[in-house]
Amino acid sequence: MHITKTPTADDLRPFATARLDEARARLADLKALAPDAAGLEVCAAYDAIGRALNGLGGWLGIFANAHPDEATRTVAEELEQELSAFGTELSLDRDVFAALERVDVNSLADEQARRLIEHGLRDYRRSGIDKDDATRARIVALKKELVEIGQQFDRNIMTGGKSFKIAEGAAGLDGLPADFVANHPPAEDGSVTLSTDPNDRVPFMTYATRGDLRQAYSLACNTRAYPENLPVLKQIMTLRHELANALGFASWADYVTEDKMSKSGANAREFVDRVMALAKDRAAAEYDELLEYKRREDPSATDVRDWEKAYLSEKVKADRYSFDSLAVRPYFAYAKVRDGVIATSEVLFGVRFERNDEIATWHPSVEVYDVRSKDGGEHLARLFLDMHPRDGKFKHAAMFSTDSGLLGGDSKDEVLPQGALMCNFPEPKGTDPGLMLHDEVTTFFHEIGHLLHHLFSARSRYVEFSGISTEWDFVEVPSQLYEEWAWDTGVLQRFATHHQTGEPIPEPLIDAMRRAEEYGKGLTVIQQMYFATMSLEYYMDDPAKIDPVERMIALREEHLPFPHEEGTFFLCGFGHLHGYSAMYYTYMWSLVIAKDILSAFSGDLMNPAVAQRYYDEVLSRGGTKDAADLVANFLGREQSFEAFAGWLQR
Repeated sequence: MHITKTPTADDLRPFATARLDEARARLADLKALAPDAAGLEVCAAYDAIGRALNGLGGWLGIFANAHPDEATRTVAEELEQELSAFGTELSLDRDVFAALERVDVNSLADEQARRLIEHGLRDYRRSGIDKDDATRARIVALKKELVEIGQQFDRNIMTGGKSFKIAEGAAGLDGLPADFVANHPPAEDGSVTLSTDPNDRVPFMTYATRGDLRQAYSLACNTRAYPENLPVLKQIMTLRHELANALGFASWADYVTEDKMSKSGANAREFVDRVMALAKDRAAAEYDELLEYKRREDPSATDVRDWEKAYLSEKVKADRYSFDSLAVRPYFAYAKVRDGVIATSEVLFGVRFERNDEIATWHPSVEVYDVRSKDGGEHLARLFLDMHPRDGKFKHAAMFSTDSGLLGGDSKDEVLPQGALMCNFPEPKGTDPGLMLHDEVTTFFHEIGHLLHHLFSARSRYVEFSGISTEWDFVEVPSQLYEEWAWDTGVLQRFATHHQTGEPIPEPLIDAMRRAEEYGKGLTVIQQMYFATMSLEYYMDDPAKIDPVERMIALREEHLPFPHEEGTFFLCGFGHLHGYSAMYYTYMWSLVIAKDILSAFSGDLMNPAVAQRYYDEVLSRGGTKDAADLVANFLGREQSFEAFAGWLQR
């Protein structure tokens, strides 16, 4: 079995160059095949190009987003551009297209081989293989420019955080937990300084009692990468629109959704509108409750502002459900949560996670685990955990898929799947155990849900279908489904113990937490649909007719009860406008499917038989079948909207 050695800063360029050279050599092999080469021979030669590059994009993404050395991050970005350029060149290679087109698909008995040729031909047509030379040259130029400008957009967000100084020092942190205050010691002048990164932003906006400070801090958070990213975003929108037009599509939204489950921008918008209509009344009632609570202290209040939302929601939950989210933090020390998430995954899927301290990583805090069969014999996968914040690192939470697992005719053709989690959870230091909010525990389950999907999807002989290679609007299903385990009493009581007393988290506290979670989901859903609508509209219309700021404000006024805050430019720090482009709707699309899959567990999340069937029919299949077929095979029926509607209206 091939196991890719983790690259280092010193050998990153040779590592990438060797992969690209190998891919070019395999491309030459494919072109050298006889015109009457057997279909399976063409499939193997075509797949060999992808195998040469397997995981390279993921490794470069890790180094570009997480390596502590800025020069190394720059090298990784340059190599990402080279990889993208080769991908564009390959996608417009008429000789490769001709080789695939000569294969008689009906003569292929192997289902994966047929699918490989069919998808290859589809993707070549979507890339512009049939366009004239001038159009093809413009496509190449547009794709090159989009990679570079997209990197700039992401870089501005990563480095565009702001410092927020509280002159009155610790007094301005009233309402925050003691460990948060301790981790923000006063400067010589008595002031304390916050970053606008999530590890500071979420607790401060939720618990700080001083409304004036929350308002000012919210302004700082919502001007991240402003004004730098305003022209960058407009350029991304313009270039994508031109590229879509060159490829024969009316808009980028139509182009990017054509090969997804939604099939078109119009279908995606119809879905968003359907969910918005379903959530509207509940969201309005929840907003009224926030306003009613605010009026207890300010009887003249006429609205709730965005910077009050999290704080007031916390107060309403305490009032209605006697639940304080800070009360659960002592049960969620980082190391306990990490070990609990791992142990849950071991039991559920019948595997073992073994710590491996022999593997070099890109930062000393990164942990490595090997996943093995339950008896410890078979080496199934390797994962990396880069879980704590630091300067120059990606600011949110994500899974980076490196090597996709592959089957082979013999062991030398097999590839060990590898991947990494990149998060920003509290870091244990000294006597501070790194206490997490339950929202962060849920995020941990979410991201490892992505990672397990990638690592377990290793039944394919072709790299095209290995790893997370389903339609994009299915990608969030395994991750959002696994969030449910973070709410299960039995699961939590296995690992959530008080960091001082060792007492398991009490069942009444979990029950209160679950009841409180029901509050606010209407507002959460319409907020997500606002983001989805914004991302669709930016890419459905002609960018020349769109002022992104004006459209953002207009959509907020149309869909959200919280007024726009003058001087805020959320869109500049909304990284999904680049990475997901028009497809932010996929989070809710996937949640609808996840709620339906959840129903198969019938309340018993640790049911080994259902988990095994989920592994067999969904996780392990990768892209070997359409996502709708994966779901239908698991459920024994077509996917339904009913479970989601029931959850939202509960």
